[in-house]
Amino acid sequence: MAPVLVAVLAVVALWLLAPPRPRRYPARDVLGQQGVPRWRHPWPRLRGAGRRAEARADIREATAEFAVELTAGQPIRHALLRSYPESLAPRARAAARFGGDVAAAFRADAAVPGCELLGPVGACWSVAEGHGAGLAAALDRLVAQERNAEDVRVQLMAHLAAPRATSRMLAALPVIGLGMGYALGVDPVSWLIGSAVGLACLGLGLALMGLGLVWSQRIVRRVEALL
Repeated sequence: MAPVLVAVLAVVALWLLAPPRPRRYPARDVLGQQGVPRWRHPWPRLRGAGRRAEARADIREATAEFAVELTAGQPIRHALLRSYPESLAPRARAAARFGGDVAAAFRADAAVPGCELLGPVGACWSVAEGHGAGLAAALDRLVAQERNAEDVRVQLMAHLAAPRATSRMLAALPVIGLGMGYALGVDPVSWLIGSAVGLACLGLGLALMGLGLVWSQRIVRRVEALL
């Protein structure tokens, strides 16, 4: 009975430590605003800080390229088509190609997690079209701000190492404690399951361990959701 309980606790600890598998959602047709074509987005919905960071990096570099194309004198819609690949801004590309509302299309593309920078790009496009303001300069400022924000995100991810280590320690401590007990020549499992006091301690310990794991992982996930 004792080895079985130790094995069960080890399996529970491994299960709690295992990262959740990312969900994949099918692409959906999205009705855009007036002048925005219907489009089936080629990306699955992003999940997790790593994937969002990768998407942000792609959008940031494409936006920087957009500013370079405009500075070089390319027409605004042609520069957009040269800068953003199909997988990054499909609605904006379609609107630019077929004469649609590019600003609204950028806002629609920004709804994909990790592509939020496209929303301000659409706002800059609207200002440039309506008032003749320099779009390239505005895009350069957007890219610089996004790079600064990314540096802050990297620092926050580094600070999350401590809560993650706490989660692993909490999951492993019960199994380590039982192993140390057997190494010292005692049988802690028999006491835990062989008396009312032991069962109460076992139940309370498992409940506190689960609460600590949920609490620390919730802290990590709430911070990751902001990144």
